Amino acid sequence: MSRKKINSQQYQHVILVSLDSLRSDCITAVNSDFPNRFYTGGKFKTVMLDYLVRRGTYFSNCISAAPYTSASHAAYFTGCWPRHNGVYEFFNRRIGRPTIFELARKKNIYTIFQTDFPVILGDSLGFTRGVDKYFIESEAAAFLELLKKQNHNTVSFFHFGGIHYPYGFHKLKFAKVDFPKKVCELERKFCIKQVSNHADTLDESYRNSRDKDFLLRYKTIIDTLWNRQKYDELNRLYVNGIDYFLKHRFDQFIKKAIDFIDSTNSLLIIFADHGENWASDSRGHSNAINDAVLRVPVILYGKGMAKNIVVSNLIRTIDILPTICQYSKIPSANFDGIPINLIDPKDSIDSREAFAQVWRVGDRMKVYRHQQRILKGKKMIRPLATRLEKEAVYYDRFALNREYASDGGLLKEIFYTNTGKELIPAKQKSHIITNLRSRLKKYNRIKYYKDQKINKINKSIVDDLHTLGYRV
Repeated sequence: MSRKKINSQQYQHVILVSLDSLRSDCITAVNSDFPNRFYTGGKFKTVMLDYLVRRGTYFSNCISAAPYTSASHAAYFTGCWPRHNGVYEFFNRRIGRPTIFELARKKNIYTIFQTDFPVILGDSLGFTRGVDKYFIESEAAAFLELLKKQNHNTVSFFHFGGIHYPYGFHKLKFAKVDFPKKVCELERKFCIKQVSNHADTLDESYRNSRDKDFLLRYKTIIDTLWNRQKYDELNRLYVNGIDYFLKHRFDQFIKKAIDFIDSTNSLLIIFADHGENWASDSRGHSNAINDAVLRVPVILYGKGMAKNIVVSNLIRTIDILPTICQYSKIPSANFDGIPINLIDPKDSIDSREAFAQVWRVGDRMKVYRHQQRILKGKKMIRPLATRLEKEAVYYDRFALNREYASDGGLLKEIFYTNTGKELIPAKQKSHIITNLRSRLKKYNRIKYYKDQKINKINKSIVDDLHTLGYRV
């Protein structure tokens, strides 16, 4: 594979923008009909994202390593599979490999990190290592910091949680009137009573009591609609939330970012950690491994980039950092990902295999208590016992999804083929399935970056063996 640079000068500024929970087919420039089936405001439009797709390179078939924010971002930031970097659950372990920010620091590159989810994209899991300036829910302040450092080499990261539920809003800070109004409207429309005890109290951010109350009420609405099998209503909330977030927050940010990029030697990468899908087998993105959740959008934009290029070749989120290193001063490391030749991406991407896994730590309340103990003590504690619950492997035009019982026994296996637009269940092809199973088996032999000592024989050993890929 050619490693020729786009131009003789490497990019001075690398700008990463994460749109949490954005489906790959919710960018209208790629001609998807999904959002228009649920959008209530006429024809669904993603104006600024469309602008970037038509003036840059769009990867329509990128597979995320996990359906939750922490593990997915760790894969992006390290260029390594979760089984190598150590972050493979929602909130349980710290990153065990150098991140893009730590690598950048080695070359005195200034690093900026802005996130809407400081609980899971913060210090507890190691995401702040190598970061010079860290911002919470303040993209304007973070962007101002970038402007101050435009004569330096920089790596900046802007994470937005507005597409994640509560769809469109994230917090009262960004929708003081519309967020409470929408909650009350949905409660009236679907005759949903407020409850005092909530089954799901997990949160990705810090909130005051009023803000938390509206979030929990919104989660109750989601739970109620899910139990009533109102999947169309849930997808409608999601799509309209995208529209609200883009119009009220994102578009004004990205316009300023584009002006900066066009006037400097900068590379912009817009991506999502996972998608969202409401169906009988998919509860949003929670522990889901269907294609609508795992296939995420990646857009690259900058001077020298080929324009209006849509690449359908399979890539992985772990390929993004190795690619960035090829076009910047950030040093390479021992990556699992393979760099992409941005001069000719369509013809230069060879066959790649992609993996995604769901690790079950326990019920949400157990995870919540574990999370709160860590946040209160401001340090990581012994990880909870975990087990492999679901996994998927992609290769060529095929995919295989597997689901396991608590004892490691196989519950379900589904074989898929790619029609060019989507994955659909297909008839069994024994030689292909054997190949996919073999790839999964090899992947599950990867040992974690940091092994843990086990002092006695008990159930935790069984759980730990499961995490190493053994079926016991």
